[in-house]
Amino acid sequence: MANKGEKVDANQFLAMILQYSRDEHFNHINFSVRLNRNPAYTRQVLNVDLKRISKKYGNDERSYISMTADEGSQILALLNNLKEAMYADGAEKIVWQTDLLTRSEQEFGYRQIRERDQYNNLEFELLL
Repeated sequence: MANKGEKVDANQFLAMILQYSRDEHFNHINFSVRLNRNPAYTRQVLNVDLKRISKKYGNDERSYISMTADEGSQILALLNNLKEAMYADGAEKIVWQTDLLTRSEQEFGYRQIRERDQYNNLEFELLL
């Protein structure tokens, strides 16, 4: 019997992905939660993809990580809290401060691609 996966530390994960995206000149981080209908095991999967649209550095799109939505629940909760704070302030962008970032502060936008549907699928994008 398999053990449940450990939950990912949201602050550390977000700091790492923002740092990597900035260093590699990616300007879109796409989060997608989808129901994976494998006949042997049905579960929700969180996929994180990076996308770069740039004349200077070229276009690129790659998958960063895939995990069960259960393992990534803290990441989704952190991003939801940041999004709610952004909307409450009436701001256009989220400003996130942490000591985990080398620059201690990161500003990014939020764009909803798809609302939750009947299967609880969700898709949104962070714009750097």
